[in-house]
Amino acid sequence: MKVSTGKFKQTKLLSPKVKNSRPTDNKVKEAIMDMLYPLEKDYLMLDLFSCTGQMGIEFLSRGTKKVYFNEINRSNFKLLKQNLDKFEGIDYECFNNDFRTTLKILSTKKINFRYIYLDPPYKSDYVDKSLKLIIKYDLLNSIGLIITEMDVDVNFNHIYPQLEVIKEKKYGRKYIKFYKKI
Repeated sequence: MKVSTGKFKQTKLLSPKVKNSRPTDNKVKEAIMDMLYPLEKDYLMLDLFSCTGQMGIEFLSRGTKKVYFNEINRSNFKLLKQNLDKFEGIDYECFNNDFRTTLKILSTKKINFRYIYLDPPYKSDYVDKSLKLIIKYDLLNSIGLIITEMDVDVNFNHIYPQLEVIKEKKYGRKYIKFYKKI
């Protein structure tokens, strides 16, 4: 795993050793970043199911102001911290919590994100639960995007009429969707 572009391009990142962790493929990661091009500068980003942090680090490499990382798995969290230690001059905050706890904490800080990345464990309902809390806590700013990576083709528009799919793409068995506020 490497950072694909930006000021940290080609920096190697540590990968998880456990089999139940599934980092985003480089091909998918690069495609997502290409779909966001040109990426705005000086924004806040949330990588809610961070694993080893590669998506949030891509955003940092491309000029984000600050990334908030969350990873519940302790061994992945340790790798996340080791990966972040490779970079100087970056602004980030890390949480080692259940995603619901982290979303509640962020709501008390009155933060609004430009980008929120959701790549929870497959076969879970965590995207649905995350979207519900993101809307409840008003964590996405008015021009913000939520990017989901799932193994099933689910459209949450009918559940959350406040959101609209503006881009979607399939990569193998992965479905990437970009949601914005309506």
